[in-house]
Amino acid sequence: MAQSVAITKPISNGQTLFARLSIAAGTLFVLLLLSLHVLEPEFDPTWRFISEYALGSFGWMMHLAFFLLATSLLSAALALFSQVRNVLGYIGLAILGLAAVGLFMASIFTTDTITTSQAALSFSGSMHDLGAALDYTPIAALLLSFVLVRQPAWRPVRVWLFLTAGITLVAMVAFMLMLPHDGKFGPGVLAGLFGRFLIVSYLGWLLTVGLHILRLHRRAA
Repeated sequence: MAQSVAITKPISNGQTLFARLSIAAGTLFVLLLLSLHVLEPEFDPTWRFISEYALGSFGWMMHLAFFLLATSLLSAALALFSQVRNVLGYIGLAILGLAAVGLFMASIFTTDTITTSQAALSFSGSMHDLGAALDYTPIAALLLSFVLVRQPAWRPVRVWLFLTAGITLVAMVAFMLMLPHDGKFGPGVLAGLFGRFLIVSYLGWLLTVGLHILRLHRRAA
């Protein structure tokens, strides 16, 4: 039993703090996003992007939601840092950190409407789109899962790591397939719906990682 929980480095108090922050911020992000569907029903969730909630009466909540998701991703990366011991893991952490930077940008800059042409984008809208384009969380989750399960301490949650990471990856592919080739969004284009599935799916992997870090810390204590 002792071998099954052995880890490369003990989980520090700082890591448990980051794990708790990741769990709390990720959960609050999902709750805020769900609330905005009720508070701003004018945005059709099937084809309007979640970023557009920032254009409504409760826009500050969408800015806060993006900030919370960025915080959750960055905190997860910091919590996992000592558990990574090879190039693949460091690449995964870098991608996760880059995604966090992109979402911080998305929290600062307000998007334009999805029907705005590329030529008519504002500076704020362009910066928001740039930040969103940096988010490859599913790739980071998959790479880090491969690295973590090589350690005995993480093998008890290997199914959950791969399942939750796999769901995010499938959701990302599905979302990309829903994007219209001509760039014209409107009713019947389900990019908004699949985008919501994608962004919410992050929480599953974040919870798996965060809760297991807390579990390992309790066992060591």
